[in-house]
Amino acid sequence: MAGMHFSFQFGDLATFESTFLYHKIEVMRVINRWIASGDYKLEAAIIREMATLAFTEACHGELVAAETHISGILALIETARPDKSDPTRSDCCSTDRELANRYFVMSYVYITGLKSLLSGICRTGGHGNSLDAIPGRNLLKLSHTWHMSEAMENLGLKLQAIRLFPFFFSPLSQGARLNNADGQVIINSIRDFTAAQDCIFKDTGAETADGKFEGFWRKGPASRILGEYVTAHIESISVPGKKEKSPDMTPSSFVGPWCGLTIASIFYMQDVLGALEYVDKRIHKYAVTLLQHDVGKVLASKDAPKNEAFMLWQTLVGLIACLRALKGNEQDRGLLSARQFFEEALKQQAATLGTATWSQAKGTLRRVAWPMGTIGREFIEELWENIVTGLYRD
Repeated sequence: MAGMHFSFQFGDLATFESTFLYHKIEVMRVINRWIASGDYKLEAAIIREMATLAFTEACHGELVAAETHISGILALIETARPDKSDPTRSDCCSTDRELANRYFVMSYVYITGLKSLLSGICRTGGHGNSLDAIPGRNLLKLSHTWHMSEAMENLGLKLQAIRLFPFFFSPLSQGARLNNADGQVIINSIRDFTAAQDCIFKDTGAETADGKFEGFWRKGPASRILGEYVTAHIESISVPGKKEKSPDMTPSSFVGPWCGLTIASIFYMQDVLGALEYVDKRIHKYAVTLLQHDVGKVLASKDAPKNEAFMLWQTLVGLIACLRALKGNEQDRGLLSARQFFEEALKQQAATLGTATWSQAKGTLRRVAWPMGTIGREFIEELWENIVTGLYRD
């Protein structure tokens, strides 16, 4: 984290090369020793260390290597699962498994964001659309130049968000529990960005990649949301015997499993707003599976009233992301199962809300966040018509 903080401010990590190399070697030794022990109680600790390797590569602009480490996290999670054919087994609800999943999701979030930021910097700076052709060291220099010249008002937010990261990866206290998270501030930031894009669309009648990059990255929503993910995680932790800081605060209606609401917001920014880049397909597939698990958990719960509009929003973005994952992977049994789940959940939520037409659905979705523009989103209306409206016609 110190390296990433330094690179954003000064753009050159050459003096830290030996430190990073030492860190990578020592972490790999620890990981290999723990894995060799066969003690899966160490799963969350191992994944925490693997996440630091992903961030270390990200500090150097080595995004492919960072994604490789996240794939390693995924492989470990899948290996540790007692029944690999059923990702929604009850062991997923244990504190250690939830913590491991959160480490995976936070790594996924950060790499997705950094990849999107660097892609935008290269594109708007006339360096092409592919990050693969640019060495990591050059990417860092381009990023530093951009932050110093075009995004000074946003740099403080980024540095503040990065300073929060060590709190996310701190080991839990003895007996600590991971509860549902309140996503109100995350939703508020997404709404603000959506509203800003709506204003541009209203004025120009168009949505452009450069316009989205300008609004999302230079003006601050991306950095704000990053910090809010970490804060929501921290505030969801409860420790026996420790008094809550703000017992008088009433939770919002956007409360749910941290992984689910975080992944849903990322999918929304990828597939609906088009503000974020995509990552490795295998990593994306596990994110879809986690969202499926968390949405299913909330829908099955009888304990508390649900924000039905929020559940509709999550099921729709989950279905869209699932269909994207199925492209070129049509026979994947896990994804086919996820598609069936999200389709049925979408029908269920539409029926609960009495929502039949797409215009009605958009009104409901805007109670969470949804753009005015339709360009590039016609497929979502067609999807709704095929799955939901068709039921009422029949």
